[in-house]
Amino acid sequence: MYRTADRGSPFYEAFAATQLSRVLVVEDDAEFRRLIAVTLRRDGFHVVEATNGRELVEHVARAVQAGDPPFDLIVSDIRMPRMTGLEAVAGLRAADWSTPVVLITAFGAAEAEAEATRLGAVLLAKPFDLCDLRTVVMQLAHASI
Repeated sequence: MYRTADRGSPFYEAFAATQLSRVLVVEDDAEFRRLIAVTLRRDGFHVVEATNGRELVEHVARAVQAGDPPFDLIVSDIRMPRMTGLEAVAGLRAADWSTPVVLITAFGAAEAEAEATRLGAVLLAKPFDLCDLRTVVMQLAHASI
């Protein structure tokens, strides 16, 4: 069971920062995507879900066109159909988007790790503990306020 941070605790300020944070979760495995989304929603994030890199780019473009608040954080798998997470993030970086990104992968190739680092993304290797993901997301959300 997840608990939110209590007022006065050292984690309250970090938790409060998540209350308005918009996170885009991109994962082609529907069950895993839902697990990440539910976890982050329980932590107070507003989560939008996508199934591949092309949808990631489309969600960002739609938000910009509609004048919606930008995504504060992107959590994306690397290997997906249609467009990889690395390709999508590279495209965002080429367009001067500096949104923090967490890339996740079950294939810990050195090339992917080097590319993730070059793009300024945090890389988590599957399998990972959801607490590790939550910690990274909280740190990035807190750093962006």
